[in-house]
Amino acid sequence: MIRASALEKILLLIADLLTISFCFYLAFWLQFHSGWIVDKLDLNRDFSEYYSAGGAVAVVWIGIFAFAGMYRKWLLESRIFHVLTILRAVIYGLVLVVVALFGLELVARIFSPEAAPTHFLYGSRVKLVLAYGILVFLLVALARLGILYFLKQLLKRGFGVDRLLVLGANPLGAEISAQLQRSSELGQRPVGFMDERHAVIEGKFFEGLPLLGKYSDLPKVVRRDKVAGIIIAHESSSIREVLRIFDWVAELPIHIYVVPDLYDVVAGHFKGNLVHGVELQEVFAFNMAPWQVQVKRLLDVVVAGLLLVFTFPLLLLSAIAIKWESKGPVFYSQERVGLYGRPFMVHKFRTMATDAEKAGPQWATKKDPRITRVGRFLRKTRIDEIPQLLCVLRGEMSMVGPRPERAHFVEQLRKQIPLYMFRLKMKPGLTGWAQVRHSYDTCIEDVQKKLKYDLYYFENMSLMLDLQILVRTILVVLTGKGAQ
Repeated sequence: MIRASALEKILLLIADLLTISFCFYLAFWLQFHSGWIVDKLDLNRDFSEYYSAGGAVAVVWIGIFAFAGMYRKWLLESRIFHVLTILRAVIYGLVLVVVALFGLELVARIFSPEAAPTHFLYGSRVKLVLAYGILVFLLVALARLGILYFLKQLLKRGFGVDRLLVLGANPLGAEISAQLQRSSELGQRPVGFMDERHAVIEGKFFEGLPLLGKYSDLPKVVRRDKVAGIIIAHESSSIREVLRIFDWVAELPIHIYVVPDLYDVVAGHFKGNLVHGVELQEVFAFNMAPWQVQVKRLLDVVVAGLLLVFTFPLLLLSAIAIKWESKGPVFYSQERVGLYGRPFMVHKFRTMATDAEKAGPQWATKKDPRITRVGRFLRKTRIDEIPQLLCVLRGEMSMVGPRPERAHFVEQLRKQIPLYMFRLKMKPGLTGWAQVRHSYDTCIEDVQKKLKYDLYYFENMSLMLDLQILVRTILVVLTGKGAQ
């Protein structure tokens, strides 16, 4: 069954296309057929002449709406905020319309003062632009609010709801569960409780919902029951208990909610999003704007492609140098753990002797004797990392993100470092905030320091921060800082 969030995006996109096309037709009718603009009246004009222009305008508007974040999940958001977002997007669109219609005329006036006075700031065209903008805003807003009302009626009947687990079979958990069931139009429905104090007993219920097991069962239950989120509803919890819960679900693609009192435990460290209508707070929320996510992926593809093309001679020389110095393959291929724990293969230039790990996986050390002379230069200049650009093009990595780790070390580190697994909520990167702020990992203490940088990046992820990291990476390459 299609989820409400997916249906919402589809319906909003269709509604936007229809309303924008209708507004374009109304603008045509107002200009040429209504008689409202006397100097533009032309009853012989046929709308079929403007099909191509109308299609192009619709595509531009959809692009503006996407960049403004209008295709996010709105069911849990305030309607006032939604309308204000639409207004902002329409203003952006009208600015483009004004530039398209009057830009050349304004430039000509600025650079040719002797030219005849222009009247683009008043007259029939301005009236038409304002009328068009008002139509777009009103019709898009009305259509979207109508769709959200329709979806909420479906959600009340249980269609496409997000399934939630309540962690804590206690009075607070019961209260949150009852509140969500009373507010079914929010699209979030509790399907069961989990609690460390209650073993799984077939047919055992708490407040009308089944007890599904202990917290160690979370990965299995989340996957089996297609759970979209969990609610930690503990009236009093130690930070150790909360961290243990986080560890069980860190690599799962689910939302994590806490009640406000519990949120105070981590309020100084993690950003959160208020769930509209219910007193819950989302922790480790993904805060990057939707349009920035799309631009980030586009930049990944463009930058990775250009780097592979321009560094090809350098890559060829590196391959020759590796073969010249020592026997063995040019590339070193290894499985790494990616987004939400998905494994993928990375390919790097070989910088160590072929028998470097004959005793098993181990950390690199300062002045590591396993590193070849050519390998030391490749590491210092980060040239050995360039082949990973293929992973960026495939979408397994990003240009900026946490360092992808090997499964062997992931299993070790998740047991020793609280919150380590939350790195898996981000796509790994060729470079990252941790990589440019710290050297290679040589011990657990290094990993702990890098984790702080990785979590900082997750909380503050943005295109501007990515740009800052890329610039710092260039400086690291030029200075050799952090190489090992």
